[in-house]
Amino acid sequence: MAESTSVQDPGAPIARDAVDPDLIKLKRARPKVGVITALGVVFLCVVFLVRLNGDRKFGGSGSPEKVTVEQVLNGDVGTDRYVQLEAEPLMSHAIRTSVQKGGLGLRVAPVRGAGEKLWLVIPGNGWEQPVTKGYIGRLRALDALPFAKAVDEYATEHPRAMFASATATRAGFATGKVTTVAGEVMTLADADEVALDVVDPNTALIVAALNERLPTAEAWTSALTAAGITVGPAIPPPTGISDQIRFDVKTPGAVASTTTKLEAATLWAARVEPITRHYKTTWGAMKASTAAGFIVAQGVTIPDAELDLIGLYVSHGIPAGAYALIDGERPADYWYVLPISVGLALIGLLFLWALIRAIKRDLLPTATPS
Repeated sequence: MAESTSVQDPGAPIARDAVDPDLIKLKRARPKVGVITALGVVFLCVVFLVRLNGDRKFGGSGSPEKVTVEQVLNGDVGTDRYVQLEAEPLMSHAIRTSVQKGGLGLRVAPVRGAGEKLWLVIPGNGWEQPVTKGYIGRLRALDALPFAKAVDEYATEHPRAMFASATATRAGFATGKVTTVAGEVMTLADADEVALDVVDPNTALIVAALNERLPTAEAWTSALTAAGITVGPAIPPPTGISDQIRFDVKTPGAVASTTTKLEAATLWAARVEPITRHYKTTWGAMKASTAAGFIVAQGVTIPDAELDLIGLYVSHGIPAGAYALIDGERPADYWYVLPISVGLALIGLLFLWALIRAIKRDLLPTATPS
């Protein structure tokens, strides 16, 4: 009797529930990188290499280069440079911003005399060391910063007050351009707001302390009348102050004359304060002012000599092409950019080679043997 063998004859039928050993030995085809995949990866590598160019350039900088505000505004200093700039920020016009929720964020402040074409980006807290040798950091185009849109929207929606003398304001009636005390040149429209705080020379406020000698408002009224001072009804003090009483005085040269009479009557428990009137108008209405003074309200004209500064409120966005110096950024902070760039370049070259192979394989005609 012939011995049974486990070796199956080639070509013999395979049982229905058996596994064909020849199929098990088949090799999988190598994965192929298609044209679209290779092209997409190469494109992304190029995009990221271009976007990292500024960081890579700044990361390779050495010592900071001393520059002036004029050089920056004239375009003599390229962006992504490591610079040292002596400038004075207008902190009253600083805009607080942040790229994430929470924290103190940053303060973006225009440089004095730069016409808002140059801004300083400084820390948002007040504990930084004072700047005595200029701001050192990275110079960038403001619109390239991640918070540029938010800063521009805030500047557009919130007017920033600038102050000008009466002479400079009157000189701008014809052109609509006024030079402020900070050296900025402002362009005003008729609807722009103008505000004035004017000390009323004929009105004063007496602030009197209630004491054992004069414990009531009636006692103070009698004492002031005896001193030759005509006052109005007693004015209650602000909330939380119970040992004072106040009176209005209306007389020519109110502050000086009232002070003299108080001293003559030895009423040392009272002091005299000037009263400031606040007026609001528009640039269009103020332009109708005559040589007699500035028209600040209907029927109210203030002579030029009585005005110290005039507040001009202009709402506008940040000028195009503005620069920003990011104080505190150092080239060493970008050490990681070069290794990432090298890695992207290698990946891009690898998939460029795969792209060429895919084009030859899938798109170019294959030569047939003759």
